Amino acid sequence: HIFHCLNPASDLWQPSQSAMALHSQSCNMQTSRRSTRAAAFQPAMASVHSIAHARPQHVAGSLSQVHSPASSSRSMIARPSVATRAAATEAQAAPAETKEVQWYALVASAEFFFGDVQNESVAEQLRERVRFLKEQGKERDFHIVPQPTWLDTKFPAEAKRVSRPCVALVGSDKNWIVFMKLRLDRVLRIDLKDMTKAEVLSVGGTLPVMPTSPKKWTAPYPPYSTGWYERFLPENQ
Repeated sequence: HIFHCLNPASDLWQPSQSAMALHSQSCNMQTSRRSTRAAAFQPAMASVHSIAHARPQHVAGSLSQVHSPASSSRSMIARPSVATRAAATEAQAAPAETKEVQWYALVASAEFFFGDVQNESVAEQLRERVRFLKEQGKERDFHIVPQPTWLDTKFPAEAKRVSRPCVALVGSDKNWIVFMKLRLDRVLRIDLKDMTKAEVLSVGGTLPVMPTSPKKWTAPYPPYSTGWYERFLPENQ
């Protein structure tokens, strides 16, 4: 409908008057629609521009309403006084109460403790315990107590089972005492409940000159020197 049929006598592909009029009408309608869309879009763009560059008053008011309850609640909380803060600081700085120390003991005859062949490694075990505590920054927590006074006064039934002279290995670490009980085996374990350190370390007599190594020495190293245990006595803390 837009072009004439091919005619040798006329110009090829020449549009007719009706086709030109139809094309012009279509262009005018498209231009009109574009103008209408642009006119409708301009107010929206203006609104976005105003919001981006200036916060409206109602927005500021709503934000203040959102934050006002929190600020009012903070204002209602009373700040602690200087005396209250000082008391709290002193309470934090005060040292915690010292926990009562529980002591445990392994009791045996001095002859068995120092002279039995199975106990030839006791000296090395005690030295190893001292080294471990020193690396941990702790004081020695065990002692060798000759003839402990509490054995006869507080534990008379157990005292009848121990030959004399006797010796007690006392300590405050229960796990280590249990370990030493397994190593020494034939010793009597006693829990020294409700006893102070002074009572636990109370010496009832001196030890006679005891052999510091078994008669039959089987270890690959030389025997221990005489009196090796003296460094572990209560007076040599």
